[in-house]
Amino acid sequence: MSTTKRDALSTVNNNNNNNGNGFKSGGNCALAFDDDVDKEEESLLVLENRKRKSNITWEDEDKIIIKNHQHQHQRKLKNMRCDVEVRLKRDSIAKKSEVKKRVLEYFERSGMPTVRADEEINLDDSREEEDIVIALRAEELGPLWCGDFDELLAFLRNNCEKIVTYWDASGECEGMQLMFCEVDFRIHVHEINEDGAGEEREDDEEIATYKEYALPCREFSEYWDSLYLDEGKKLRLKNYARTALEFGNLNVNASLVAFNRVVLLHGPPGTGKTTMCKGLAQKLAIQMLDTYSEPVFVEINAHSLFSKWFSESGKLVSKLFEKIQELTDDEDTFVFVLVDEVESLAAARKATGAEPSDAIRVVNALLTQLDALKEKKNAMVLTTSNVTDAIDVAFIDRADVKMYVGNPADAARGHILLSSINELKRVGILPPTKLEMAKDSNLFKDVVIATEGMSGRALRKLPFLTIAGMNRSMCDGPINDEEFLRAVREQAINEKRERERLGANN
Repeated sequence: MSTTKRDALSTVNNNNNNNGNGFKSGGNCALAFDDDVDKEEESLLVLENRKRKSNITWEDEDKIIIKNHQHQHQRKLKNMRCDVEVRLKRDSIAKKSEVKKRVLEYFERSGMPTVRADEEINLDDSREEEDIVIALRAEELGPLWCGDFDELLAFLRNNCEKIVTYWDASGECEGMQLMFCEVDFRIHVHEINEDGAGEEREDDEEIATYKEYALPCREFSEYWDSLYLDEGKKLRLKNYARTALEFGNLNVNASLVAFNRVVLLHGPPGTGKTTMCKGLAQKLAIQMLDTYSEPVFVEINAHSLFSKWFSESGKLVSKLFEKIQELTDDEDTFVFVLVDEVESLAAARKATGAEPSDAIRVVNALLTQLDALKEKKNAMVLTTSNVTDAIDVAFIDRADVKMYVGNPADAARGHILLSSINELKRVGILPPTKLEMAKDSNLFKDVVIATEGMSGRALRKLPFLTIAGMNRSMCDGPINDEEFLRAVREQAINEKRERERLGANN
C-alpha cells in the first residue's frame, strides 16, 4: 500500500470516536474520513481491498477511476438520485420510520454504491459480490467495525419482503461508483395491498364501466421491472410524471405554463403500453406515499361507455368522470385514470362528417371532462392507443407526452427471453444453473435474431409454446439448456410464419 493510502487508513482509525463530519451510525461509523483527506483516497483504499480478494489488476481499477472522473462534473453539480423501494412483510410490526433509518444505515455501511440497472438487494447473502467491501472493511479497519451488521441484516430480513434500488441515470453511468455522501437516497417504505379490483356497474349494464385498485397493489408489483424498452423511455416517462406532480404541488398556473397531466402511449398491440401505464402508476404511488397516503388506480372500460340507447353515451362519460372528480376531493388521495384503447372514446370527429352522432357526443364529453380534471393536482390520466390515426386531434393536443412504444429491439428481446428462462429455472423446468454465459453464445444470439419483429407479449408466450410443442412431461426432469434454446428458435420461426399466413389471408 502506498504511503498516501496508509495515511488515509491511519486517519480513519484515528477518527473512530470523532464527532465531526464523518459518517456516523449509532455513535460509530463503518468508514469515516477527516475533511482534510481527499475523497479519492477512499476510492483507492476500497479498490486495493477488492484487488486483494478478487485478483483485479490496477489497470482494471484505473478504468473505474477514469470512468468516475468522466462524470465528475455531474457529481459536482448535484448528488445522483437513487430511489429505494422497500416492501414490508405482511406480519411486520416495525415502524416505517425505523425501517427507513435502518435501510439507509445498510447503504452507509455497504461501501461505495455502484450505479446499476434496477437491482434487488440480496439480504440473504449480502457479503458476496458487490457487498464484499463490507467484510473487507470489517477485516481491515478493526475497531471501526461496529460488529452488529448481522443484527442489521436480521432486522431487514425479518421486516422487508423486498428492497430494490432505482437509479436516476442513463446507461452510460452503469457501473459508476460513488461515495455514500454523493448519493441522494430516497427511501420509500410501503405495504402492498393484497386486495383485487373493485368494479363499478351502471344500472342495467352487464359490463363494468371501470375497475378501481388501491395502490400499491400486488397485481401491479412486477409490471415496471418486467418491461425492457429502448434506452431512456422509462426514465423519460418517469421524469415527466414527477415534473407534472411537482408543478401541481407548487400550484403552477396551468394557464401560463401549460400542462395537463395526460399521457398517450401508442404503438402496435402487445408492446407493453397498458403494462407500462400500470407500472408507472404503481411506482409513483410508492414514491408519493408521504404526500398522498391513499393512491388509487381507475381503469376505464371504454367500450362499456357506449350505451345501447341513442345519445346516452356522452352522459355516461360525464357521469363516470364526475365519480372520479369525487375521488379527487379527498386531499390524501391521488387518482390515476387509465383509458385503454382511447381511440374508441376519442375517435376523430371529422370521420363522422356532419352527422351529430353519438360518437361525437362522447368525444366532446371526454374533452370537457379532461379540461375539468386538469384543475385537480392530485389526478393523472394515462391512455393507450393501437390506432393513433383514429384519435381526434383535440385529444392529442391535450396529451403532454406522446410516446411511441414499438416492438423490442435486439437487447430488449434478449432481456425478455432471459427473464422468462430464469423463471423456468426457478421452478425446475430448466436446470437451475445460471444462463449468464449462454447469453453470449452464438445459439442464444440466433434465438434473439429469430425473434426479430415479435412483440413483448409474443416473446413472453414463446417459452410456454416451445415446451408445449416438445412432447414432454414435467415428470421427465429439467430440459437441457441447449436443447431448449434450439426449440425456442424453431418455435419463433414457426410463429412468424403463421403470422405471415394470417396477414396474407386478411
